[in-house]
Amino acid sequence: MSWLKRKAATYHKHDTEDIRTDVDLKKEAEMFLLKDIQEETFPLELHCLKEKKPLPKASSLINLSPTLDKDGLLRVGGRLSNAEHLYTGEKHPVTIPGKHYIATLLVRHYHEQIRHQGRHFTEGAVRSAGYCITGGKRLINSILHICVKCRKLRGMLEHQKMADLPSDRLTPSPPFTYVAVDTFGPWQVVTRRTRGGQANAKRWAIMFSCLTTRGIHIEVIEELSASSFINALRRFTSLRGPVKEIRSDRGTHFVASTDDLGIKSLNVEDDEIRKCLTRDETIWKFNPPHASHMNGSWERMIGLARRILDSMLSDLSSKHLTHEVLCTFMAEVCTIVNGRRNYWPVGVVEKMLPSSDGSV
Repeated sequence: MSWLKRKAATYHKHDTEDIRTDVDLKKEAEMFLLKDIQEETFPLELHCLKEKKPLPKASSLINLSPTLDKDGLLRVGGRLSNAEHLYTGEKHPVTIPGKHYIATLLVRHYHEQIRHQGRHFTEGAVRSAGYCITGGKRLINSILHICVKCRKLRGMLEHQKMADLPSDRLTPSPPFTYVAVDTFGPWQVVTRRTRGGQANAKRWAIMFSCLTTRGIHIEVIEELSASSFINALRRFTSLRGPVKEIRSDRGTHFVASTDDLGIKSLNVEDDEIRKCLTRDETIWKFNPPHASHMNGSWERMIGLARRILDSMLSDLSSKHLTHEVLCTFMAEVCTIVNGRRNYWPVGVVEKMLPSSDGSV
């Protein structure tokens, strides 16, 4: 509005040069807008005050004791007229209707000025600027409620509603029919002792977690390669029986892109592993990318196994940790985890218990 006034002044020829500053033009534009808003919203109140008549009892401003200033603006009355140390806006703020869009813009402006500090700060900033918005508390609350930054700063923690469990975690079946697999480690183990000290090597562990019974089986491998994984899988199936379905995340240990990246890891797309899975009629399913919450059932088992293993390793010197000792520890970890009390679904228990004819 002030820019329009400045532009209009350049097109009119005046005898004297326009010496108004940008601040003066801004005040004139503000005065013009406030008068237009009040004439649009409070025409009856302005007419009564100009004629020096009492306001009608149904007026929404009757409790504010409104008055007119020398510029014709409608202001809130009160008992502070003799307070000389206060300027006019603080003693008698300008009345602005809360349902007008200008009131919304003013609240947003001063709310951003005080850096999103809540309703009381925003209301105080509006009043200190010399404005009294009718229904201001309700308007400020509604604006702060939809303010994105305020919701980020002071919003309550949201809890995601989890989806239904997959069918392979609820289908009655023998243990380790539906399995989740993941790797963890490595650990430094002593391979041989020399005169000058000892030679160390890394060892990893592959955990097979039953999705139905929450039991675990851990195999120790010497390297992250296709042959090591196939040997671990063959040992697992020899002890626990055939696997119908395997689940895992899309980590670099199991996806096919690791060859291009030059990462030493397992690769499910290797021909050897693919042939092994096809021969055993096993299906390998990957979780969607960036869906770590879908790994919770077996990541919890890995955390539990790590905690037990850390307790065991704390009592053993690193100089005495060999491949044989590590395998022994892993077997004991499996015994401790699988020996805990578990609450299986009724259908799973009935499926696992022998029937009347002796069959399982």
